[in-house]
Amino acid sequence: MLLQLFAPAVVVAAGGVAAGTLLLESGAAFAQAAAANEDYALIARSLQLGSVGAGLLMTMHSLWRLWRWERGMEPQCPCGGLLSRPSATRGRRRCLGCRRDHPEN
Repeated sequence: MLLQLFAPAVVVAAGGVAAGTLLLESGAAFAQAAAANEDYALIARSLQLGSVGAGLLMTMHSLWRLWRWERGMEPQCPCGGLLSRPSATRGRRRCLGCRRDHPEN
C-alpha cells in the first residue's frame, strides 16, 4: 500500500532530475556559444527544481491521506486498507491493500 502511495512521487522527482541532467549534459555538448549553454543550464536547473518540488508536494499529499486514514477520516475497505480516489470513468474505488474494487457510495 505504501509503495502505491509514494512511488509516483519518487518517479516524478527522479525522472525530472534525470531529464534535467540529460538536458544539462546535452546543452554543454551541443551549445557553441556561452549564452546558449547558460540557457540550457537555466532550463535544466528549473526542470530539476520543479520536478523535485512536484515530487515533494505529491509526497505531502500521500502523507496527508495516510494520516487521515490512520484516524479513520478516509474511506476504508472492509480489509482495513485505504481506498484510492474514485475513478472518473468507472466511478469505483480500488483498495490499496487487497486490490478489490468497491462501488462509489
